[in-house]
Amino acid sequence: MISKLLKQKTLQKVAIFVAVLTLSTAPFADAQQSKNNQRDLLNMELNEINKKINSYQKQISTTKQQQASLKNEIFIYDSQIASLELQMQANETERLDTNLQIEELEIQIERRTREMDDNKVILGKLMVQLSQLDNASFINISLGNDNFSAFLDQVEYTRSVQNQVYSLVKRIKEIRATLEIQQNDLKGQLAKLEELKEQLKINQEVIEQEKVAKDQLLAQTKGLESSYQKLLSQSKGEQNDILQEINSLNQTAQAAGGQKITTSKGALGWPMDGTLTQGYGNTGFTSLGYNFHNGLDIAAPAGKPIYASADGVVAHCDQSQAAYGNWCTIRHSITTSTGTANVVTLYAHMRSYNVAPGQAVKRGDLVGYEGNSGNTTRLLYGPDRGYHIHFTVFGADGYKVTKGSNTAKYGNYHIPSGFSYNPMNFLGK
Repeated sequence: MISKLLKQKTLQKVAIFVAVLTLSTAPFADAQQSKNNQRDLLNMELNEINKKINSYQKQISTTKQQQASLKNEIFIYDSQIASLELQMQANETERLDTNLQIEELEIQIERRTREMDDNKVILGKLMVQLSQLDNASFINISLGNDNFSAFLDQVEYTRSVQNQVYSLVKRIKEIRATLEIQQNDLKGQLAKLEELKEQLKINQEVIEQEKVAKDQLLAQTKGLESSYQKLLSQSKGEQNDILQEINSLNQTAQAAGGQKITTSKGALGWPMDGTLTQGYGNTGFTSLGYNFHNGLDIAAPAGKPIYASADGVVAHCDQSQAAYGNWCTIRHSITTSTGTANVVTLYAHMRSYNVAPGQAVKRGDLVGYEGNSGNTTRLLYGPDRGYHIHFTVFGADGYKVTKGSNTAKYGNYHIPSGFSYNPMNFLGK
């Protein structure tokens, strides 16, 4: 038999459940709006800083294409230092924004965890009440009521409790799913915070290196253009053999041809935020020792994070001060309009890399940090002039890594090569 007292208690539990689901979120919403306003201001500040950084990078790129001179070299040093100082401001702004996002996520996770725990308690109490209802047979229920109408009320009441239990279970599942997403987001933001700390450290180091290098150049040339031109000529002569070696491998690979790949916009993501300073193909940079550029050059202040352009597996990595310097390649199977295609992406001239051959990576995972290692424009136009990433897309068929032949001068180094495709045909906007 179901007593009126039992029915009243159960109805109270249902009322509590409804109250939990409709709990006012006004205080949370107010706090959220306040943080959103702070983030909006930070983003506006970050956009202004990035505009100034891009302006410096464009000036550097323009100057690099002018006649090499001591005056231009000093200008690039000064611009690079100013750009790096702005990048440190940008890092600090991003760090503040990331901390706000972390705080928001922690509050949301705590709130939803508490909500889920509360709902679990209510669910347990409702299940006890439902069990008591189930143990009361329909015969007993009908005998305990004075008329058939009251009996139907009890049946309808039992069904109502069952529906509330179902709704509560569904709500708990939804909260759990949201919690998992937010916890993953929190992990991502914490990882981003570590990247920003590392980038800030790199920027501080590079600023000091740039200042020292500028002073060394002035001391070495004694401020004389003739001394600078002599230094420049020596630098070009030292690098000519490696430039020809890279150029020969590129020409051989392109002449051999590659698999037919139907390119697809957005199949690959941009490896780094920055300014495009040299495109793919016959770009006119003959003074650099080649007629055909097999990838894209993207410039930014030193230490910018470099990310995997798609899911894949790291194929090779190499560390040297020759050819591509510190570089890694990643194998991908990408989706195109006609099916799948296997490609290899190259990330070259890095300051350092954070991956290893055989490692599986996801699109957007950290590969390394931008630098000017190896055979960059700095070795042709001056000591520190080429902070950028060189990004190439090779067809997987024919991709290979060749040991460098100028080991007596530069030690061991390796050069990746293959039939290359214009990365712009794969990259999203």
